Amino acid sequence: MVPTRANGQPAFGLYVKDPNAAVLHATGLLVLTLAEDKISAMTGFDTGVLPLFGLPRTLPGGIM
Repeated sequence: MVPTRANGQPAFGLYVKDPNAAVLHATGLLVLTLAEDKISAMTGFDTGVLPLFGLPRTLPGGIM
């Protein structure tokens, strides 16, 4: 998970490790909606929105 923000809310780029290569592949974006100190909703987006948040579709596998 790579932290970012979406409309002022915490969000995370989601990545999974490729079992055959030293790379992580994006699977989407998860945005948390907060109400006081609790998560009131989670909204998932596909990888098409990642460039809007400056997130790459792949990351080097050695960073995790």
